[in-house]
Amino acid sequence: MAALLNFHVPKSAGMEQIARLTYESAKRKKCMAGDGQICSSTVLEETFYITSKKNTFYRVKLTEKGLSLQKESNGSTKTETIALNDIIGCRCMCSKKRSADSCACRPGASKIQLRVVESTENFLPYDEYDTSAYLYIYAYILKKARVKGARRRERTTITLRFRSFDKYEDNLREASRWRLAIKCLVARMPVPKMLMSPTHGNLESLLNACPGEQKKLLVLLNPKSGPGRGRETFQRRIHPILSEAERHYDIHITKYPNYAREFVRTKDIYQWCGILAVGGDGILFEVINGIFERPDWEKAVKELPLGVIPCGSGNGLAKSIAHAKQEPYDPNPMLISALSVVKSKKTPIDLIRIETRSQIMFSFLSVGWGFLADIDIESERLRVIGGQRFTVWSVARLIGLRTYKGKVSYLPCEKLPLSESNESLYEQDHIDDGKISHSRSYGDELDRILRYGSVRESRSYHDALDSNSNGAESGSNDFDDEDEVITESLSLETEKQSRHRLDSFYSATSRKSTYFSAGAMSSYHSVNESDGIGQCAENTDNRIIYGPPGKTPALTAQLPSTWIQIKGNFVMVHAAYQTHLAQDCFFAPRARLADGVIWLLIVRAGITRANLLQ
Repeated sequence: MAALLNFHVPKSAGMEQIARLTYESAKRKKCMAGDGQICSSTVLEETFYITSKKNTFYRVKLTEKGLSLQKESNGSTKTETIALNDIIGCRCMCSKKRSADSCACRPGASKIQLRVVESTENFLPYDEYDTSAYLYIYAYILKKARVKGARRRERTTITLRFRSFDKYEDNLREASRWRLAIKCLVARMPVPKMLMSPTHGNLESLLNACPGEQKKLLVLLNPKSGPGRGRETFQRRIHPILSEAERHYDIHITKYPNYAREFVRTKDIYQWCGILAVGGDGILFEVINGIFERPDWEKAVKELPLGVIPCGSGNGLAKSIAHAKQEPYDPNPMLISALSVVKSKKTPIDLIRIETRSQIMFSFLSVGWGFLADIDIESERLRVIGGQRFTVWSVARLIGLRTYKGKVSYLPCEKLPLSESNESLYEQDHIDDGKISHSRSYGDELDRILRYGSVRESRSYHDALDSNSNGAESGSNDFDDEDEVITESLSLETEKQSRHRLDSFYSATSRKSTYFSAGAMSSYHSVNESDGIGQCAENTDNRIIYGPPGKTPALTAQLPSTWIQIKGNFVMVHAAYQTHLAQDCFFAPRARLADGVIWLLIVRAGITRANLLQ
């Protein structure tokens, strides 16, 4: 089954310090190879100056591999390249029209307030004193911290200010040309060469040619996941990523257990381009089993990728996917997952069909009974403390160790997967799934609106480039807050031929409106809205599972002689198909996302508590 990778979202990042750069010339420069041939990979190229630093300028080049920033200062040259795979999106903005009582000399007048421009219908009103068009490019670059040496993704914002022309529409046309080229490259689509020509003056065609997903993303959010801050987490750390990538969505808040399961089973899910589960492994378990309760499950599996934002207590699948793809999960799990969603990274994973005496279900992480299952189920009463509930209840179960009488039958795997390192490239996207028991999806009262605390100021991008030419380290990496998204920024502006360049500084975006607005194209469905789903869906015994059928003998059937059977008393029996059962439980190191192998752990009665603890 295809699935989206995990989604992790940054906490509110600090307002970015801006280094004002000015465009040297409206002339385009072409990339020349050593033999004088024009490099075919060069799409756009311009030269910019930094008004705050004399004798310093940037050569900014957009190629098929990414964005190259070549800094030249006092005879020295340093180059930073932002890979295309690290860029998630870009947006055109304009300066807001000033109110009638505003004054250019008022306090804070140097801070330019921007608004998004996405179509020709939004041209007016704009600030007649600033006819510039702003292009914001958002990237999350993989870097290493100086202190711990751990890798992490850092947010970088490149701002291009186009002001070569007297008319705002002309400046917007130049910004839209860059936006179109970047979005085509990010979407792995050919760049329309005709529209890249400076002689092409049709602004509307540039705006309409930008690629994008026509359907919205369905977001199912469990507000009680983990310590109970699912809604807050989405607003502050997930929505900003979706907004930067211009991924529109419809969000539905779960109201009771198995709400997501009923929603997916009964709704027209093909109106969305994919399903994103925000919560723990349990809500994705509901989504997957809801799909297999549909008569058209084969079509749903083929057309709808699945994804998860790890906001729960365990988050085993999210960690397993990040581990398989060698992404830095631990510093900021939600950020890594969110980036894989907006980049449409997909990968297949194994699904296991489970048959009990009363029902059939599908699992993607693990199944078992005994010690681990007891901890998972009984620690639900400690859900408010998050993932620490597993540690606390493990101690309780070790003290009162239980044994179970049972029988285990299994078919040995003839060919084990190689122990080589996991692949680092995505086939396309990832699915996050979770525990097969006791999924919880409760609704609650609307959370009060959050208020931002203090934010950290990040260094400007050109200062960071001074201290590190290869991009391997950055001073802003010294922060250890795992919820913090380290941010760098670079602001460039084209030269206004008929006037002097401006030196004012401005904030990158309005963070308050960004983090707490769903956007014009996205919708938010309150827990109080009626959606036609029954008020309780606890009973799953009478559900109809449409497929796929099992390939192994039924639970009550006679097993072939090739199967191995073990009877006796057990402390635990647990079968896993991914590497991690939780983000801190590395269970099956040699497991792969889609290797078709179940890793079975059997602990017999008689084991000492000390050995079990190890």
